[in-house]
Amino acid sequence: MRIAYLECFSGISGDMFLGALVDAGVPPRLLEEVVTALGVGAKLEISRVMRSGISATKVDVWVGGEEDLPREEYWAKQDAPTRTEHQHGYADTHQYRHHGQDDHRHEHPRRGLTDIRRIISAASISDSAKRTAISIFEALGAAEAKIHNISIDDVHFHEVGAVDAMVDIVCAAVGAEALGVDEIVCSPLNVGGGTVKCAHGTFPVPAPATVELLKDAPVYSSGVQGELVTPTGAAIVKTLARRFAAFPEMKIERSGYGAGSREFPGHPNALRLVIGEAASTLAAKTATETIVVLEANVDDLNPQVFGYVMDRLLEEGALDVFGMPVQMKRIVRGRC
Repeated sequence: MRIAYLECFSGISGDMFLGALVDAGVPPRLLEEVVTALGVGAKLEISRVMRSGISATKVDVWVGGEEDLPREEYWAKQDAPTRTEHQHGYADTHQYRHHGQDDHRHEHPRRGLTDIRRIISAASISDSAKRTAISIFEALGAAEAKIHNISIDDVHFHEVGAVDAMVDIVCAAVGAEALGVDEIVCSPLNVGGGTVKCAHGTFPVPAPATVELLKDAPVYSSGVQGELVTPTGAAIVKTLARRFAAFPEMKIERSGYGAGSREFPGHPNALRLVIGEAASTLAAKTATETIVVLEANVDDLNPQVFGYVMDRLLEEGALDVFGMPVQMKRIVRGRC
């Protein structure tokens, strides 16, 4: 069984996952074709960057000549009246780039799940990838609905429903399928620390939607002050990962690193994806057979008789038969 292991030592976001996919061998052209198939006027920019001495692939989404912004930069551009519109039933799932990534643009339309399902369903991608992408958005919608105490049908993805978010999620679904693995396993997630500014104010890391999405997942903080797991990244893991575990026993075939936008001193802001054959599968491919060894000591046996016994045992299917003469002396002890 081929598996893919996500090492989230610096968390995970949509763009980091796409970068890791490309770095691990998913053709960039495949993701570019996905963006074209969506027909939302976006394009990808794929580049090589360094993160604390590690070479990684960076994927950015451009829409209308603008690159997606880190969340801190996005909110710095927004005035107070603009932020108040998020108070009325719109999802605050922060489609910003990692550590303030995965951002939307202010001019992007608000979309509900019905709109998003329609756009994804109309794209020229496999049916299984469509189902996966829609499931990721539904996971986001369910988390937002619970946080804001509204129906999932009333959730409008003012941020997550933005074009760059749709690109991240659909490309993630198609790219994961292209890996050709039977299972995706994920490490415990480093969520980061500190606070992050959202549409509804400043919240501790991880953000509310992220906490909701990561229920039952193993998480920790290494002390890095920043948001390391975004809601989009959490939704991708929630949907794609079959289980959470330490590095599995496997034969490594290839690996890739996806870069986040920010850099932290002494901490590589990257996601590692490792692909290989599970050890259990390798063992299963080795032929095994159970052999029974039968031994016995026989006193006073005529050697001529044993020759006949050997022939019969071989006729009955024994793999090998041999005899060893033993010389011994019987000691009879009397009673006192």
